[in-house]
Amino acid sequence: MRTELVPGQRACLAVTIAATLLSTFIPTPATTQAAVSLDVRREMHFGEFAASVDGSGTVVLSPNGDTVSASGPVILFSSKDVQRARIKIVGDKKTYVIVSLPSSITIKSSASNQTMTVSNFTMDVSNPVYLGNNGQKIINIGATLTIGTNQQAGSYTTNNSFTFVVEYL
Repeated sequence: MRTELVPGQRACLAVTIAATLLSTFIPTPATTQAAVSLDVRREMHFGEFAASVDGSGTVVLSPNGDTVSASGPVILFSSKDVQRARIKIVGDKKTYVIVSLPSSITIKSSASNQTMTVSNFTMDVSNPVYLGNNGQKIINIGATLTIGTNQQAGSYTTNNSFTFVVEYL
């Protein structure tokens, strides 16, 4: 079974307005920041595994490497298709952004109505994320997949992309 999560993208534009207060209000020019752009470099794949009749379990995909671990009665197979998501963030040089990941999403089997939940999204960097001298940063994202008892075999994907938010600090 292969799961495929396609990260969606939403970028926010922050506007900073400076004002000087003297005896009267003197307007000063507004400063805007470039829109943040997101480029999905790699999709998230939890690899192949088997569910059990003995209960539910989880597969945890690390943001720090293309590795998974299992808990509960889940059997991991080949890890050749395992990969963490990779996103490139592009914005203003030498600025900080806050990345907000979803709390959970639901993925669905292409062959049945069964679903699984993906939650506990994590990054390989901490907020705030610094967009260096070139205004760019690549982040890796992992998550936890919850597998139900007697989960049917098949390919599970999102019906829609999911949203995470990147905003200037």
